[in-house]
Amino acid sequence: MDRIETTHKSWWKRLKCYMRANVGLSIIISAVFVLELMVGIMFYAAQTFIQRTMERMVEVEMNAIYLCIRNKLANVEVLIDNMSWVVSENLEKPEWMFNLTKRMVMNNSSFWGSGVAFAPDFYPDKGPYYEPYSVCRGQDSIISIQVAEEGADYTRKEYYCVPLAQGKSHWSEPYVDSVGAKAVITTYSAPIFSDSNRFVGVAFTDITTDFLEEVMNEEKIYQSTQRVLVTGNYNILAGKENPVISEVLDILKADEDKDEYFTLTTQDGTKRHVFYKSVGGKTDWVLINILDDDDVFGGLRRIRCLLLIPSIIGLFFAGVIVWRSSRNLERLREVNAEKERIGGELHVASRIQQSMLPELDLRSDDVDISSSLAPAREVGGDLFDYYIRDGKLFFCIGDVSGKGVPSAIVMAVILSLFRAFSAHENNPARIMRAINEAACHRNDSNIFVTMFIGVLDLPTGNLRYCNGGHDCPLLLEKGIVRKEMCRPHLPLGVFDDTKYDIQETLLAPDSTLFLYTDGLTEARRERKQFFGIERTVAVLDGCLKERMTPRQILERVTAEVHRYVRGAEQSDDLTMLAIHYTPRPFESTLTETLSIKNDIHEVPALNAFQKSFYGKMSLETSLAHQLQLSVEEAVVNVIDYAYPIGTDGDITIKMMTDGQSLKIVIVDSGVIFDPTLVEKADTTLSAEERKIGGLGIYLVREFMDSINYERVDGNNILTLIKYLKNS
Repeated sequence: MDRIETTHKSWWKRLKCYMRANVGLSIIISAVFVLELMVGIMFYAAQTFIQRTMERMVEVEMNAIYLCIRNKLANVEVLIDNMSWVVSENLEKPEWMFNLTKRMVMNNSSFWGSGVAFAPDFYPDKGPYYEPYSVCRGQDSIISIQVAEEGADYTRKEYYCVPLAQGKSHWSEPYVDSVGAKAVITTYSAPIFSDSNRFVGVAFTDITTDFLEEVMNEEKIYQSTQRVLVTGNYNILAGKENPVISEVLDILKADEDKDEYFTLTTQDGTKRHVFYKSVGGKTDWVLINILDDDDVFGGLRRIRCLLLIPSIIGLFFAGVIVWRSSRNLERLREVNAEKERIGGELHVASRIQQSMLPELDLRSDDVDISSSLAPAREVGGDLFDYYIRDGKLFFCIGDVSGKGVPSAIVMAVILSLFRAFSAHENNPARIMRAINEAACHRNDSNIFVTMFIGVLDLPTGNLRYCNGGHDCPLLLEKGIVRKEMCRPHLPLGVFDDTKYDIQETLLAPDSTLFLYTDGLTEARRERKQFFGIERTVAVLDGCLKERMTPRQILERVTAEVHRYVRGAEQSDDLTMLAIHYTPRPFESTLTETLSIKNDIHEVPALNAFQKSFYGKMSLETSLAHQLQLSVEEAVVNVIDYAYPIGTDGDITIKMMTDGQSLKIVIVDSGVIFDPTLVEKADTTLSAEERKIGGLGIYLVREFMDSINYERVDGNNILTLIKYLKNS
């Protein structure tokens, strides 16, 4: 035992003596050990960093491809859905369908072919099958054919059968069309229904897989990247099939709930990184990226091997790594600083955008309005606006295609155009046409806007509206929730010659109009179905039964959406608008009516009628004189302009008061003339410089608190109100 202890002490003593004698070597050996420890730590850290970087870079790469495909598909879907509306409105013109399909192909470079497949025997004189179809032939050649005459039975095709069975739009599996398109294509089709809701066929377009191949072959971050785009049935739309891709598809088929990123070792012994992402929209397509592990981490492993060379070389490489790491960290700091700067600018842009919108709540004697807007990003493309002018509520809601800064810019422009065009116009269809013409001008980015514009006459409840491709509003009235019918029109920014029609309905007192963007109905959980219109109606039905205010309705709907999506990331802007119509009843304590002819000699009778009425009200002389002058100007305006020269007509003047306000209603059956749209006279100019006309309307506006015009049942109705408490 003593001998062993002596030997141990002797060995330790010799080692200490050797290290003292070779200090430099000892330092190098120690440095090598420290270096190896550092290399191990750095290898682990670098591996983690590269893993995260790879995931972020692939995510950016896939998002770029996803956005390219999604934008193209969304454009196709909107155009074909709108095409189905156009066809349903022109079913009496079967030959015109060739012009429509040819125009669709001519104006949309992504369309290979477009057609309309009608139900068998829908046009008996065209034979049992009628399918007008236009297709590209060569670079600038577009031909139109009747595909059914080629012997093709389209009623057995997927693009026809699925919309017929499901009653909704559908993207087909890829197939070879040897008759019409003469290429490998996938088809998007939308069902067509007649006014009686009868299925009459499908409108469709063919997209070649060549377009998808071009997108899939975009520049790759990693050279080994294999990309493939597949349908929900895992049929390949774009990309080349090989054993690796087949093995990945087999795994996805067996486990559809697998995470969007996983690793696997294929049969050839190579480790692979697999990323996949749903294209979404109305497709069930999936985008898949496959990377070789060696392409991602091979460089790191080779560096590690080199670092195992003798100490000096190892130290040298360690210095190189430290130097490169410091440089990369500096770049990372610069990138983060740039991201913070951009984030700050986006925050300011968001505040500016919010400031352009009206107050979230507006309350008056006749209407109670609440609104909400939740952008999916810092700035969004949804818009809404409302204000009261001349006894009318002007309001709109819209959704700009796309997201982010471009949509926000277009949103600001559209909002400004609405304010500008509605300032001197009461017809929502004309307002829509004016905004569309401006939106189409230099619209090189092909950004379109869905929009709903309404004008509510507050005294009568008459609602005039026009819909430009937007979701139809819901009306909460008389204990039920129903979808207000809207004639289909194209969105703004598509064609500058689009015709927009006006529609009318009468809102009952205590009814609520609910408007929204598709961010509500298309809110969804991860990989689950949309919130949908049925759930929306069910929530509003509960709100109606509980007699909620507009603000409470919006809060309830928002809470139900959040509960449904369960924390899933918001994919689209969500905007809602609730308008509760609550007209204040006018309980007259004194009412008198005068009927006169459209003759200037009737003015003395009018003045005598007014003096008598104002005397009964015991109005002070100056106020009575102002009112008399205002009513006289309004009636003389009707005498001068309502009826053609030489035509006799009646004018009825009804005066009412409830003790707090004076209400004067002037009714005639002459030509349509809205005095509220007459440009105000510029009283700052001299009499010689000022244009003739407009001064009478100026006086009416100056003396009266409210002036409102409506055309009802062929009559012009001008309502003037003066609040006596403020006089």
